[in-house]
Amino acid sequence: MFEDVRIPSGYSLGYLHRGKKIRVSILKFESTYSRAEKGTNPVEVYIFSPKRKKQGSVMILQGLGSQNVLYLIWMAHYLSKRGIEAILPILPGNFTRVAEGSVSGKDYFSTDLDKMTRFWEHAVVDLLSLVELLKAKNMWHEKNCLFGYCLGGMIAVLLNALSDDFKKTVIMMAGGDFATLFWKSPTLSFVRRELRSGKGKEHGMTEEDTFFELYRKDLERLSEFSSIREMLSSDIHSLLKIDPLAYAKFVDTSRIVMIEAMFDKALPKSTRKILWEHLGKPRRIKVPSSHVSWLPFQMIVARYVVKLVKDQGVKN
Repeated sequence: MFEDVRIPSGYSLGYLHRGKKIRVSILKFESTYSRAEKGTNPVEVYIFSPKRKKQGSVMILQGLGSQNVLYLIWMAHYLSKRGIEAILPILPGNFTRVAEGSVSGKDYFSTDLDKMTRFWEHAVVDLLSLVELLKAKNMWHEKNCLFGYCLGGMIAVLLNALSDDFKKTVIMMAGGDFATLFWKSPTLSFVRRELRSGKGKEHGMTEEDTFFELYRKDLERLSEFSSIREMLSSDIHSLLKIDPLAYAKFVDTSRIVMIEAMFDKALPKSTRKILWEHLGKPRRIKVPSSHVSWLPFQMIVARYVVKLVKDQGVKN
């Protein structure tokens, strides 16, 4: 699924803003993903660089849709002013990279599993190819962190299973178990309308109880697989092959921190708990917020990320 990961053959990099403390630039390149939807090219990456010596790198992954991007741009500004280069890639299917005829964020959850799978694949390929490019250009610091919010946090699990390039990862407001998300998450009500209209029938998704039973049986089989390749070549449900739960066992638990909102209604509690368990029960921080109410007060999270980066290599 991820064979297209490689250093892009060409790219452009130009300044958008030069301030007293930071410089903001935009990096663009054609995606190396061979099945990219029309409208999702080129890859766009915003880079917020400190003018003084760079003390680390943080890659910030957005949630579904476009609204949260503006808040994460603020976080990128905050990090760069404290000596951390912030890298904010726009995910395919979101913000300025929406596929023709679609809307921001919609294609990551769909009854069209082939299309849904392509967007998850595309995001992973773009991000891993981006890291390869940054490393080749000496733009990826040895002290680094991956920060993923919501959708970005789910994708962060896949990235950690496929790459050792991320020293620390903060997964914020994310969950697993796509069967429960499809049928229980308020955010995905549009998917349930499609399911009730008969779409997804070929994947056994239209009958809630039957789908849950099938998915649960395949979740139990995850322990059988000794590699990601073995898991992907198996006959488990195709939706599970892009579910963070299927990749969690291949992630180094010591590199992960999970931040969970105590009043999160967008992600059912069971989906957050099961991801935490499958990741080996990493450090978990619970905050008194909803799924989105933390965004205006993200300075606390940003400070924590700065500490995670700067403390790397320091013996306690």
